[in-house]
Amino acid sequence: MKKIKNYYEKFKILNPEYTKLKLCFLLLVIMSLLYMCVFSMGISCDIVSAIIIFILSVTFHEVAHGYVAYKFGDSTAKEAGRITLNPIKHLDFAGMMLPILILLSGSKFLIGWLKPVPVDFSALKPHRLGLFCVAIAGVVMNFILAIIALIVLKISVEFLTPNNMIITIATYTLVINLSLAIFNLIPVTPLDGGRILYSISGEKIKNFYNKIENYGIVIVFCFVYSGIFANVFSKILTFCLKLMNVNIELELI
Repeated sequence: MKKIKNYYEKFKILNPEYTKLKLCFLLLVIMSLLYMCVFSMGISCDIVSAIIIFILSVTFHEVAHGYVAYKFGDSTAKEAGRITLNPIKHLDFAGMMLPILILLSGSKFLIGWLKPVPVDFSALKPHRLGLFCVAIAGVVMNFILAIIALIVLKISVEFLTPNNMIITIATYTLVINLSLAIFNLIPVTPLDGGRILYSISGEKIKNFYNKIENYGIVIVFCFVYSGIFANVFSKILTFCLKLMNVNIELELI
């Protein structure tokens, strides 16, 4: 009981508003997932693996932002305890419930996020370079993880059977991290692509981004679910995989 209470207190700290309602909803979703896994077999081990890899990949992405910000003089993320690979510290209720709900609805295109690390951009020194490096850090981290996964995949296919767990994990790690990198390069704030453009642009473009930032996530959602994004995204991802000489059926994207 003491451990359960400690977990509840941690959850309460991370979700100070509507804590009990959020916890009940989270437990309901978990129970639904367990029911589908155990009784209806609606969710395969591959999908569970993909969700775990997604959470870990986004965790690395966020830690990269916080660590680079710290190196450029901003200790906000460090003081908040966010430069850690513990996913619990980065979980965002809405960002993690959305992909689960989409998954339960039967859709294969998933989108979600973790809680962005806090960054005081005014504290970065030198400011312009720091802004650029912090903005691009997450994407670079995802590309690094994708390259590592590619190396593991290339080596594994030479010695292991196609259905080996190592090959499966490497494949999902490669695809998920490439997907995260490509998605985050959309040039709309608060995504990294928008931050990158903001850091290298003149005052007119910066003023434009300042005006649309509050509506950025709405713009991204409209873009994603318009159907245009899925087609363009799939082509870009397929092109990247072909460059790497990797043949994968993109069924979970």
